[in-house]
Amino acid sequence: MIKFNCPHCQQALRVPVSRADTEATCPGCQTQIRVPPAIAVESADDNAIAAPPVVQAADDEGDGIVDLTNSQLQSSTAAAPEAEQIVSGTVVDFAADDLNQDSYQAGQVDQACHADGVSEESESSFSASADEQHESAVSDAEAANESNHRNQRELLKDRRRKVEVSSKVFEDLADRVAEDTLADTNVISHRRTQEQLGVARSNLYLFGVLILFVALTSFWLGTMMNPTRPSQSEAEIAGVEDYVNFEGRVTFRTEDDPEAVDEAALVMLLPQDSLPSEKFIENGIGAGLEVDESLPTVQEIRRLGGDITTAGAEGRFTMKVASGNYYYLLVVSAQKPSAEPPEEADLESLGAYFNSPARLLDGKTYRWSQEVVNTHRDIRVYHR
Repeated sequence: MIKFNCPHCQQALRVPVSRADTEATCPGCQTQIRVPPAIAVESADDNAIAAPPVVQAADDEGDGIVDLTNSQLQSSTAAAPEAEQIVSGTVVDFAADDLNQDSYQAGQVDQACHADGVSEESESSFSASADEQHESAVSDAEAANESNHRNQRELLKDRRRKVEVSSKVFEDLADRVAEDTLADTNVISHRRTQEQLGVARSNLYLFGVLILFVALTSFWLGTMMNPTRPSQSEAEIAGVEDYVNFEGRVTFRTEDDPEAVDEAALVMLLPQDSLPSEKFIENGIGAGLEVDESLPTVQEIRRLGGDITTAGAEGRFTMKVASGNYYYLLVVSAQKPSAEPPEEADLESLGAYFNSPARLLDGKTYRWSQEVVNTHRDIRVYHR
């Protein structure tokens, strides 16, 4: 039921819910009034519905409340809506106790109310399910966003670490380059101060390789063009049979004896095509001295293919050399001094073998000549 007061005479009125928002006649002042919309009022004593603008708090059994009859509501029956009013989510069940409405209209109202209740329950269930799905979707989205943010932060941290490491390596490299450049600059400045020419290390290595190559090539060419002949001892060991004896006698002229024996005269044969790598030293070698076989000069002369000896008591000497070669023959008298200095040409030739030819001659009479040895020879050396 809807409870409200007449706005004209303030008569308390009560009408069924089905007549809400319709035209009616006030029984007190006979004025046409409009029934307000139905709004549910929760009351422990009554299930009546009151209109908020005009309804006053009153009990269901309060005096002065007038029920509008069908005749008073007849004028607005055609305009009254047949649908029930739903307020605050509750379907209002009304009774047509004072109105003699037919059971058909009451059955329609009951069916509509039942249908609305079912619809409301379904709507409430669907709304709750939708809310749960929405909350779950929101939670998943927030978790995904948090995971993405976390991954992005880790990626940024990793990139920063890599950038820091790269920067550190670059700074170290730059420092080393700067130090090397400064050191090179200091070296160049020092060399310029000392008037020295700076040469790159790679160029020095290249020069060293070239020098080594030239030295090896020259040695090979020299070996091919001028092979070393075996010494007398080597040839004898190898069984060479083309060695011949080179013999002779050394004498000189005096006032008393035109052919005096020149005992201890120095005699040597030097090969013309085999020069020593280092010039001979004259120490321990000379006219009037016995030949010391342990001297390096003696050993080197024989290694080159020559020979050295001194004349005996009869002035005779014997040497053994390879045949078919050209030799220089040097005979220095042990008894007869020279009245004239040595010739320059002789000193120059002897200088190819000895450090000091003049010291070797020692102011004595000498013979310096070229000899070809093909067979055994016996010569006479006479110092005038």
